[in-house]
Amino acid sequence: MSALDRRRFLKTVATAVPAVAAGTAAACTPAGTGSAQLDARTLHALGQTVLPGELGLDGIQRAVTGFQAWLSGYRPAAEVTHGYGTGNLEYTPAHPGPGWTAQLEALDLEAKERFGVTFAALSLEQRTEMIRRQLARERVDRLPDPVQARHVAVGLLAYWAQTPEATNLCYQAKIDPYSCRPLAEQANRPLPMSGS
Repeated sequence: MSALDRRRFLKTVATAVPAVAAGTAAACTPAGTGSAQLDARTLHALGQTVLPGELGLDGIQRAVTGFQAWLSGYRPAAEVTHGYGTGNLEYTPAHPGPGWTAQLEALDLEAKERFGVTFAALSLEQRTEMIRRQLARERVDRLPDPVQARHVAVGLLAYWAQTPEATNLCYQAKIDPYSCRPLAEQANRPLPMSGS
């Protein structure tokens, strides 16, 4: 191969490699690392339907926002801590976002077909009836880990049930799990929630 041929070859390769690398970068991105954004209006309407009314609109918005943040940060196939005494490694399940997105779209489509408006525009009673019908097909005898929930309504409720706000509401006391109370306060009962 002459120097001229080699030079032409290197010039061609030098321009082709970055173009190929840029074109395949998106294809090489691991599945599920992208942000799974659920439709905010439909998800908020779902939150108003399945979350306790005692939360009020602000509490429901906090729960929905937290759920969206958790889902955006979820990493499928991430190694989790293995149990004591076993060397078997376990990994997080597949990303639930695509399935949940499809379920929210299906709720919206059904609402438009049956009532002529979006799911978010339905009355609370109409939304409740739609969700009950969909959950009747699910086997829900307890709240699973949110990522294990097959339906987005169960996932949202399961996510919220693990929050400190849910614990406080359940016991009507400011327990705030996952936070440390001062050592001097350990002997005292948690303070009641304001308004209870």
